[in-house]
Amino acid sequence: MNYVDDEYIIDVLTELAFQVPGHELEINFSTGHISPSGEYPVRLYKSIGYWKEWLPKHMEHHRINPSALSEVHLRFRLVRDGREVIVATSDDRGKNYKVFVHG
Repeated sequence: MNYVDDEYIIDVLTELAFQVPGHELEINFSTGHISPSGEYPVRLYKSIGYWKEWLPKHMEHHRINPSALSEVHLRFRLVRDGREVIVATSDDRGKNYKVFVHG
């Protein structure tokens, strides 16, 4: 579980998604940028920083060169049945990947 400063980040994302147009947020873990642009809680930026630092180590643990992936994006969207979380990236061969993470 992603727990930062006494709060689960999934709860933070849910609350924020209610406040943005289309009820959708996108996080670029490569740059730390959040869309749509706006002011977001410090704990969210901390969480992004933790994941940004952890991902290359995780990839190396699985014998994957971190430079093999392009930017890693997470899309968090509120839908009729709850929420949809999708992570997407491309590799250095141009192959695209999209994974449904949580519903």
